[in-house]
Amino acid sequence: KKNILTIGKHVPGHGLSTEDSHFTLPTIKEKLSFLKKNDLACFHKVGSDFLMTAHIIYESIDKNNPATLSKKLINQLIRKYLDFNGLIISDDICMKALRGSIPNLGNKCLEAGCDIVLHCNGDYNQMYNLLENLKPARSSLLIKIIKLFNCDR
Repeated sequence: KKNILTIGKHVPGHGLSTEDSHFTLPTIKEKLSFLKKNDLACFHKVGSDFLMTAHIIYESIDKNNPATLSKKLINQLIRKYLDFNGLIISDDICMKALRGSIPNLGNKCLEAGCDIVLHCNGDYNQMYNLLENLKPARSSLLIKIIKLFNCDR
């Protein structure tokens, strides 16, 4: 009612993880049918403007990539199954769950289907390097952001 934008995090869920993705890459082995009935239930028709991905491998969906870097998970599960049309934000790409250079991780997030890449450690040189090497935003994304933030007045 107050036009406050909301974010649901961390899709598809951290509930089954026994490890902290700030320090290591967790793996969830549960079947997709279990995840749909349990972990994903809270994200179905959540009504949030944003969803943040999890740095977790969900073996039954994509055994090689964490959710943040998984085209399959973002497109088939978040966009199609959850019918989510808002903005998808990566979790912080500086977390230890992810391996690789910051620019490479940022571009992988975008290629997988994230709309926004989150970098949170405050390292100015890393942020600058990320911005210098990140692929430009699609015009369709910019239009979506303008509408969401009502910046077109």
